[in-house]
Amino acid sequence: MLIAVITHPQDRRFRAFLDGYLKLAKPFYQLGSILMAGRAEGLRWFYTDPGQRFRAADAAWLHVDQSLIPQDYLDLAARYPVAINGTVADIRKRHVSHNLVTLGSGWQGPVLVKSDLNCQGSPEAFLARKIARLGGQPISMGKRPEYQLFDSLQAVPDSVWQDPTRVVEKYLPEKRGENNVLRVWSFLGDYERCNWYSAPEIIVKGRNIAEFGPCPVPDEIRAERQRLGFDYGKFDFAIGPEGPVLYDANRTPGVLNARADYMQAEAERMSAALIRRIRG
Repeated sequence: MLIAVITHPQDRRFRAFLDGYLKLAKPFYQLGSILMAGRAEGLRWFYTDPGQRFRAADAAWLHVDQSLIPQDYLDLAARYPVAINGTVADIRKRHVSHNLVTLGSGWQGPVLVKSDLNCQGSPEAFLARKIARLGGQPISMGKRPEYQLFDSLQAVPDSVWQDPTRVVEKYLPEKRGENNVLRVWSFLGDYERCNWYSAPEIIVKGRNIAEFGPCPVPDEIRAERQRLGFDYGKFDFAIGPEGPVLYDANRTPGVLNARADYMQAEAERMSAALIRRIRG
């Protein structure tokens, strides 16, 4: 089975493996582990983009690490008989979130300011620096926008409301004792796993996890996968004061280094699900 992996030509973090034949480094993306796990079952792949000559394959996997995918990448994915995430073009907060608020919305609770782009815009910044370096241009090391928590809408500075790159969301946390909780649902076709993670910080990340365990996926979050059209990805959510709330939708998740052995074991199950998805 041959897969065309459609990605940006300068996203060389993807080239941890040379078309699946030469192992160079640990995978940066979860996809790298999935592809390598499928080799024993005959899975092969190549990387491509709209600037290359079309090459036939059994399926395409649209894996462009950008919040908004250009139309020519979507058009290329549509040329294949099966396209994993082939129509998932926009994962900006303004498209994904149901919890954005404006200054006149009437929300009385605390709010969280975050980037409109996925992963605080770091994938876009990575590519911008790479392209600038290749072109001999000055490389800007602009600071990534930080998460900011405010007690009310009125406390949010005017500069935030005037900045189109940032959004303001209702702060709807889930608590486990004194810790904040993040639930992470990873899926590919009919495969899924879901775990909760807790940390003392407001934003729960791999580096600050205190506890974790398995948990179910609410129907409301499953409906979000259907709405957004995901075949593969990772949803960050919580059971907030108003019920299940989707925080982020990511179609290019990375490897969770804090649980590397677990991620490798799950890659085999995900690879089998990928093959079923393409065949079925």
